[in-house]
Amino acid sequence: MPEDAIKKRTKRAIQAAIDILSYPEGNYDVIYKLESKQFHIEAIRRHEIRKIRIVLDEIKKEDEEAILSVILPSNCTKEIWCRNITGRFKIRKIPPN
Repeated sequence: MPEDAIKKRTKRAIQAAIDILSYPEGNYDVIYKLESKQFHIEAIRRHEIRKIRIVLDEIKKEDEEAILSVILPSNCTKEIWCRNITGRFKIRKIPPN
C-alpha cells in the first residue's frame, strides 16, 4: 500500500478513536498528540488518563516496544488500538512498568 494511503488510513483511524472516546459517548476529553512518537492520543477524565497508540491491521512487536519503556503515573494506562480493514478496533492494554 502506498505511503500516502497508509497516512490517510491512519488519520481516519485516529479520528475514529477520538470519536469513540469523546463526549458525550466516551466521556473523555481527548488530545490529539501529533508530536509524540509513542502515543497518538490522550483520553482524559476525572481520575484517569489513557495514552493510546493507533496502529493498522496488526499489533507488531515494534509497536509494543515503542511504549513499554514509557513510565507514567499510576492513574495512566498505556494502550494500543489496532484498527482492522473493517474499521473495528482491537484494544491491547500494556502493563505498567
